[in-house]
Amino acid sequence: MPDEFDFKDYESMEDYGKTVEGTKYLHSLYLKAVNHPIRREILTIVNKANKISRNNLFEILKDNDIVSDEPVLDYNMDYLIKAFCVKKIVEEGEIYYEITQSGQVVDYL
Repeated sequence: MPDEFDFKDYESMEDYGKTVEGTKYLHSLYLKAVNHPIRREILTIVNKANKISRNNLFEILKDNDIVSDEPVLDYNMDYLIKAFCVKKIVEEGEIYYEITQSGQVVDYL
């Protein structure tokens, strides 16, 4: 079975959908993303806001004792971005996260 390095240059869901292996990998990645408790909380917060700054997201997570340090946030956000659940936007030097259609699944979990 291929691993993540076989798909490192893929930038869209369509890229993954070109092969059965790519589709299976993306599906597995997506399930791990939305079923993890921290990432599920992140998705819930971003979904309610639709778009939120990284700093505001970190403060909310810290206040709710979900994430205590920024590297944990970064790791989980990178995972959600890789799974196409959220989109990272940089505006005027500030990082924002926006929910995607795939990330809105949190409403149904």
